[in-house]
Amino acid sequence: MTALIRLVFVCSKNISLSPMAAQIFLHLLRKQKLTERFSVDSAALDANADTGLWLEPGAKECLLKAGIDSGSHTSKRIQSQDFEKYDWIICMNEAGRRRCLDIFKSNAVYVTPNDVRRVFKTDPASPYSLNGMVKARVCCLMDFTGVPRDIIDPLAVSSSAGNWRSAFAEISQGCSSLLSLSPFIPSR
Repeated sequence: MTALIRLVFVCSKNISLSPMAAQIFLHLLRKQKLTERFSVDSAALDANADTGLWLEPGAKECLLKAGIDSGSHTSKRIQSQDFEKYDWIICMNEAGRRRCLDIFKSNAVYVTPNDVRRVFKTDPASPYSLNGMVKARVCCLMDFTGVPRDIIDPLAVSSSAGNWRSAFAEISQGCSSLLSLSPFIPSR
C-alpha cells in the first residue's frame, strides 16, 4: 500500500486562504476518489491568531457558489512540534513560507519552486531526511503551478467579492496543479 500523503495548508490566521485551500483540495480528492490517500489539514502561522474562529464569510460564499462544502472549520495554530505530523506544509505566500521556516527552524526544509513539482511527483509521502533528521517540506501553493506567486489575500487588501473570487481562482489552480502531480493520477 502506498503511504498516506500528509498536507497542511497554512496562512496567517487560518480563517480564509488556508481553509479554502484545504476544502478545495478535499473536493478535488473526492471527485477523483482519492480521499484515503491524503491527510489534509489547515492551520494559522501567526502565534497571536485567535483560535476557534469560523471561516470568513467571503471565503465561505466562494466555496458554496462552487458547490464545495465549507466544512465545520474553526481556526487553529500550527505548533513547532507539528513538523512530525506533515510531509508538506503549503503556504499561501512568501511571507508565510518565511514565517513557517522560522517556526520549524531546522525541522523543516524549503523546497524551491524549481524543485517542488519534481519532488512531489517522485516522492510525495516519504519524509525528507537530512543526516537522519526527519524534516517537513515547506513550499508555496502556487509553486506547484510552475508560475510561483503569492495568492491575493482579500483580508489584507480589500474584502471585496472580486478579491475573494481571485483568491478562490488562484487557490483552485494551485490545488489542481498539486493534485495533477500526485502519483495516484495517471500521467497525461
